[in-house]
Amino acid sequence: MAVPKAEELMDPYLPEWAVPRPRLMERLRKGVRGPLTVITGPPGSGKTITALMWAAASTRPIICWVGCDDSTVTVRGFCAALAEGLSRAGVAEPASHEAALAAALREAGVPVAVVIDDFPARPGSAPAEVVNRLLRNAGPGFRAVVLSRSDSPLPLHRHRLAGELTEIRAGDLAFGDREIAAVLAQHGVRLGRAAQRALRERTGGWPAGIRLAAMSMEAHPDPEAFAARFAGDDQSVVGYLMEEVVDAQPPDARWTLLATSVVPSVNAELAGVLAGEAGRAFPDVVRRNAFAAPLGRGWYGYHHMFGEALRLILRHESPAMVPELHRRAAAWFERCGRPVEAVRHAVRTGDRRFASRLVVDRLAIGHVLGLRPREALSGMFESMPDEDTLAGAEPEPAIVAAAVAARRGDGPLCSAALDHAGRLLQRAPDEAAWPARLCLAAVELCRPGASAFAAASGDAAGLLGDVPDRLLDDRPELRALALAGRAGARAWDGRLPEAARLFEAALAAAEQAGGDFQRKRCLGDLALTEALRGNVVRAAELAARAGRLPEKSVSPEGRRVATAHLASAWEHLERWRIDAARTELARASLASSGCADPFSTAVQCLVRARAEMCRGRPEHALRDLRAAEAIVPRPGWLGRRLALAAAEAHESAGDVEAARRDAERAGGTAALDTAVVLARIEAGGGAAETAAAMLRSALARSAGAPAGVRVEAWLLDARLAYRTADRRRGRYSLERALRLARHEEIRRPFALSSSWLLPVLRGDPEMLRRCHPLLAAPPPPPGDGAALVEPLSSRELEVLRSVAQLMTTEEIASALCLSVNTVKTHLKSVYRKLAVTRRGEAVRRARQLFLL
Repeated sequence: MAVPKAEELMDPYLPEWAVPRPRLMERLRKGVRGPLTVITGPPGSGKTITALMWAAASTRPIICWVGCDDSTVTVRGFCAALAEGLSRAGVAEPASHEAALAAALREAGVPVAVVIDDFPARPGSAPAEVVNRLLRNAGPGFRAVVLSRSDSPLPLHRHRLAGELTEIRAGDLAFGDREIAAVLAQHGVRLGRAAQRALRERTGGWPAGIRLAAMSMEAHPDPEAFAARFAGDDQSVVGYLMEEVVDAQPPDARWTLLATSVVPSVNAELAGVLAGEAGRAFPDVVRRNAFAAPLGRGWYGYHHMFGEALRLILRHESPAMVPELHRRAAAWFERCGRPVEAVRHAVRTGDRRFASRLVVDRLAIGHVLGLRPREALSGMFESMPDEDTLAGAEPEPAIVAAAVAARRGDGPLCSAALDHAGRLLQRAPDEAAWPARLCLAAVELCRPGASAFAAASGDAAGLLGDVPDRLLDDRPELRALALAGRAGARAWDGRLPEAARLFEAALAAAEQAGGDFQRKRCLGDLALTEALRGNVVRAAELAARAGRLPEKSVSPEGRRVATAHLASAWEHLERWRIDAARTELARASLASSGCADPFSTAVQCLVRARAEMCRGRPEHALRDLRAAEAIVPRPGWLGRRLALAAAEAHESAGDVEAARRDAERAGGTAALDTAVVLARIEAGGGAAETAAAMLRSALARSAGAPAGVRVEAWLLDARLAYRTADRRRGRYSLERALRLARHEEIRRPFALSSSWLLPVLRGDPEMLRRCHPLLAAPPPPPGDGAALVEPLSSRELEVLRSVAQLMTTEEIASALCLSVNTVKTHLKSVYRKLAVTRRGEAVRRARQLFLL
């Protein structure tokens, strides 16, 4: 693979293995029309080969080759080499001094391109001075083609502004897919697209790296696997770079390269910290080394393979220095206020206590929890030994271990580590341990099964809330945790509007942090809060936003959010989409499997009970509500809602006394939802006037009640008015219910009231038209005779649903645990109430009346 030195060539010589590069040839052809062309790239990037290919294909201008070495370090030496090159190229033999060279170039009569290989990068070098003067004095026929490992000391900016400069840099010299395939073919190697892409990514298209890999794969039994793992620590790569780059450096520059390889990017100050006195060579190192790419603002990064090779050499030559260099880097980044980089290097020291203290002291626990996906640290700690984490005398390693366990969903380990850290912090002075306490609180709020609605979340959120704003400005993930915890505490106390405002603020902070899990949890918690407040439209919008995020979070990996599905189920029920609600309930159950918190479990039971009531199955609803009653702890207001739901279920099942007990347990008639249930019970017992008075008194104070409850109340008031022939009052109340329901698109109360509402609407076509968007299905036209004689009982509805499923009488009896004669009795009652004589007619009429 060796390329002959340019000064050894009487004529351009192109090796047989050179890969055609027409794009670069065209750029060179156009570039040499101007005075200066610069080809810059690290060793092995193909600078000389590119120039040789162009020279071999060129018919004009005259081409002269000059190689820079020890003999050209003086002006006299370089001029002598240039005079010899011009003589070989057929230009009239000039004297070996600058004036004569300029005169010969002016008098050549045709353009003369001088290719100068290994052009020195140091300022003030003899080749740079001579070429710079020739560009000014040798006339328009002089073309300089400079090949250099780094930017030459020529006045490139001046030529660039004048449009006289063509530049070909390392990125241009990098091999693309076609060139890589050509090199592989020369060595008899065939790779699939994925393996070839991996080889290109790992080498960065570095031509020497590609050829070294191809040579190694010639005799390799599995080229695809080799390409996938080929890197800068390959023996052939390391050998090449040591010979061409590393060992060619002066001692200080060599150590600077090795010492600074432990960081992904480096500037002069950091180089001095890492390399000590030798670091003073850093500016010269990066100026002379094209493997060091400028990143802006004085920062540089090494080519991927070059950096890997340097790290391998460092580990081989000075293994004891590797952890020390990482410790120096960690300390420097900590002083600069860059905790993520500091922790990454602290982890690489292998000292878990040191790394954990950095995480805690700098409040970087959110990065370990995976709440900052672009700067995550959790994977690094998982590779560190943790035998003494739960037995150590310092809380920081236990806190970090708890965060790692929380991120991967290991609840038992997370709890054990949190308990150990908590015991240690009980004995620690407050002024010294506040960062540890805050980080412990953050992990508490993120552990598997944790919920912002938990009774204890307010304590942890309160601790985080005491952090100065200037610290949380850089840690939005902790701000989101604190705000969400405080929101959950407000929700637990029943202050849902305040909870919603805090969840909004938590969501904004979570979006700033960027983690999908925290964003989805804030969206879900806010959506559920809005659903519980009766804001169905807002809850639906938030749940939809949560649904657009991954079902299983990416960071932290694999976490689900149940509250978003609960909010969506609530919304579907209010809009009378029963099947969709049941699907969302199933998803909520899956999301909370194994790590459910009491609050969301109780709410899940409540929503499931409401779904069963919509399906006409009060017995099933009571089963779910009994399960919810057994869940502790739970907030008092939620217990009250469960009691009211139980009252509705008992009333629907015909157990009036049980319904009354549950309703009274939920409080007096001052609250609208309680008044609705009690009024329904009174009306069912024949006390319509008492029910109406109770309801209207509560409606007068109903401004703060959820929209769904107010819709139910006005519908019940309309029903009572129509029952007493007070058509004017009935229409007024129906108007109020309709206006409220239309705003939130609430359909459930209308569907559950269809048995009395549809006959009323058939006598009022205008009101039927206005109610049409809120009815569960298109209403039958007025006057078609589809009237309900009297409401069906819950058992009759169950029989009717079974009939709609084409079940036989015997199958219905078996499914409902009834006798065949009892089923027949229920069917006769259904036929009478629907004014039909056959099963098919009963099903069609029931669907017209929205009973199915």
